[in-house]
Amino acid sequence: MGTEKLEKKLREIFDNSKYVVPLYQRNYAWRKDEIERLLQDVYEAYKNNPNGNYFIGSLVVLKRQNGDLEVIDGQQRLTTLSLITKILGINKTPCLFYDSRPEVEEFFKEFYKNSDLDRIDYPQTIHLRNAIDYINEANLDPNSLSPVSINSVRDELGKYFFNNVILIRVEIPEDTDVASYFEIMNNRGVQLQKHEILKSFLVAKLGNLEERTEFSRLWDACSQMNVPIQRLFNADGRKKYFGDLFDTFVPPFGTQNQTIKESDQKYRSIDEIIQEKVDSCVFENKKDDENDDEEEVSEYKSIIDFPNFLMHVIKIKYNDYYNSLKKDSDSKDKDVPLNEKDLLSVYNQIKSVVEPKDFIQTLFFCRLVFDRYIVKTITDKSVEDEIKWTLQKPKKYEKSRNWKYVNAFDDADQNRIVKALSMLQVTFRTRIYKNWLQDVLKWFVEKYPSVDIGGKDYLSKLNELILQYYEERKIEYAPLSIEDSITRENSYSLGTNTPHFIFNFIDYLYWMNLERKNKNDRNDKIKDFDFKYWNSVEHHMAREWAERNGVENRENFIDCLGNLCLISKGSNSRLSDRDVKEKVQTFGSGNLGIKRQVMYDMSKDAEDTYTWTEAKIKQHYNDVLSLISKREEILHIN
Repeated sequence: MGTEKLEKKLREIFDNSKYVVPLYQRNYAWRKDEIERLLQDVYEAYKNNPNGNYFIGSLVVLKRQNGDLEVIDGQQRLTTLSLITKILGINKTPCLFYDSRPEVEEFFKEFYKNSDLDRIDYPQTIHLRNAIDYINEANLDPNSLSPVSINSVRDELGKYFFNNVILIRVEIPEDTDVASYFEIMNNRGVQLQKHEILKSFLVAKLGNLEERTEFSRLWDACSQMNVPIQRLFNADGRKKYFGDLFDTFVPPFGTQNQTIKESDQKYRSIDEIIQEKVDSCVFENKKDDENDDEEEVSEYKSIIDFPNFLMHVIKIKYNDYYNSLKKDSDSKDKDVPLNEKDLLSVYNQIKSVVEPKDFIQTLFFCRLVFDRYIVKTITDKSVEDEIKWTLQKPKKYEKSRNWKYVNAFDDADQNRIVKALSMLQVTFRTRIYKNWLQDVLKWFVEKYPSVDIGGKDYLSKLNELILQYYEERKIEYAPLSIEDSITRENSYSLGTNTPHFIFNFIDYLYWMNLERKNKNDRNDKIKDFDFKYWNSVEHHMAREWAERNGVENRENFIDCLGNLCLISKGSNSRLSDRDVKEKVQTFGSGNLGIKRQVMYDMSKDAEDTYTWTEAKIKQHYNDVLSLISKREEILHIN
């Protein structure tokens, strides 16, 4: 009997196979980040080598007596791939079925028939409906100046998905206790992560037990991105690594370390290195000092995970060397990629120059900078308008053991810096390819070992970066004269393809321009404005409404920047094709983007009527261009 090949192209995965998701499996749960990352990874592989294969993971199944394949592991990935291949038009037959979940089966049946899915409004299908939107709206190339949608590369990407994307499909024995096997895989069968393997490689390079213990202690502290790093040490550890006031950088592996006898050295396996518990008298995630009156800091969520943070540190330290290795190659991208999937492959190329103590020192410094100078969110909720930003530093009182967390800067600078950072974060929101974070961390590393940067200097640097990002996406149109009608040729009219950065940049300019004026001139909505994860471009005059009402010249101005704003995807779906009066009256309160607020205010006429015309769109468009033309003055850049 021949052995069946495990590696299967997607066309083989979806060719006459019926996959059944058993009842004990959870519902589909992938969100925007997972879906966008999968699409970006595949698109990047396609760009780098259109004829090469790309391995995307594994699929574990059990063949039932009727020939159906019961999905044991890989359900989330398989479901996402079935949605993507249907949207790409390369998989036209339903192949995914569910035990005792008729609502989900009905959803897929209608989805493959290209039916209207709005009528299938079951709680069990919400994530599937959202996933379809995420796939259609995903930017496949975050590094590109213009968004790349799945529809813009449908044909070539469809062929690559079907013929070059590879899954490992493993069939387990028929007599396996499937429920137990599934539970074991999810609870105990955790595969080593790339950053754990990298840690073992680096620790193995160190010569004695003390160095290995010190390295592991620092590495483990840095890896806990959702906890302020000073809280991960007891009082002795905080003083040792952060100075008497817990707010400076003390390079590790200093003169305080003493060489130990060779007989005390212990060499361990990779598993032992990874599982080692570090010295609890220094590294401790609890309060241990009788007189230590630490004030609890709000629990926050980091904007990046540890593996991707490692890629930033690697790029800062070794990008020049990595470039030198690539200079004679045909590789399109010669910089260290900011994607954790490349962590081990990049390390294998640079490992000859990586010295563990030198690397952990830079990692530790960057983590301290990250905690003090990069915003975090202080809520785990996914509702956009509930996200709040925090930027804090530790403050220890002299001649006292008491310490707490306070705002990183004085009030005025704090507010402006949080606005700048949150603007960058909501624009470049994915955990990979955060080039703005790379630029900020690199700037601090160049100033090493200082971590005490004044608010005005920091804001100046952030504004310099923001202007640089604008120049890469700049609007090169002149204001329209009184006589001019808006046309696609004489105006910035990209519609839903307008980069989100442009909207956030305009809001930032509006806010900064008002911030430097008399605060009493501002209304409360603008004063209290915060950037949120708005991710959908809204036409204030809806295309459907304009067509229904026979608005003249609509095709020329409907996609003009003067008619657009950025809102949440949920709000966009609720606004749909409503007229401007209903939009303003229903949704005009609360935290809105400033550009959207301005458009809503302009829609109100005397005697409480509401209009939004080509003339108002042109007026707002010209106002926005005038605002942008003053960008260097507003941001104090000479």
